Amino acid sequence: MTSPPRSYGFTGRRPAAVEIAFWIAVVVPPLATVLNVAAFVVVKRAVDDVFGTTGGDAQASMVELRDKVNGPLLGLFIFFTVRDLLLSGLWILLGLKMRSGRHWARITLTVFASLWALSSLVALIRGDTQGFTTADIPPFFEFPSSYFVLDYARSALDLLAMAAFIPLVFLRRSNRYFTARAHLPECVF
Repeated sequence: MTSPPRSYGFTGRRPAAVEIAFWIAVVVPPLATVLNVAAFVVVKRAVDDVFGTTGGDAQASMVELRDKVNGPLLGLFIFFTVRDLLLSGLWILLGLKMRSGRHWARITLTVFASLWALSSLVALIRGDTQGFTTADIPPFFEFPSSYFVLDYARSALDLLAMAAFIPLVFLRRSNRYFTARAHLPECVF
């Protein structure tokens, strides 16, 4: 076994920790967006299914709930999905910059990861990150358990990924890599 080089120069190998952090930055944000979309689809399908099987006073309550899910909540869902896709693109772009050794990208992603980890921790404690259970829901309507599974799984994935990302980019080898790359001219990509 050979010892690692003292510094990572222009032709030096990228540390494995930086590679792993890069893949976290590239994979986790789009995956979280997909899980959010899946959770909304689960709730929408459950509301539509119950709407078709209720009658009487329950039918009136379900009309109101269905109108909320298909109206303002659908609009918010589309807005937040577009926002999440844009943020995923930003994560990927910054991940590419970080992978090429840009210290500023590492710091920016660390700030983003810290905020994301904090919000994921709050989401795991509070539950229902999309706010469906706080709406005025008819008492006979029960959310499908798959919604909560998706919601908690996404929050747990986010928290674990961000908790892994932050130390990976600040390991000794990662620091040496970023320090060695700081003196090189910046390329477009």
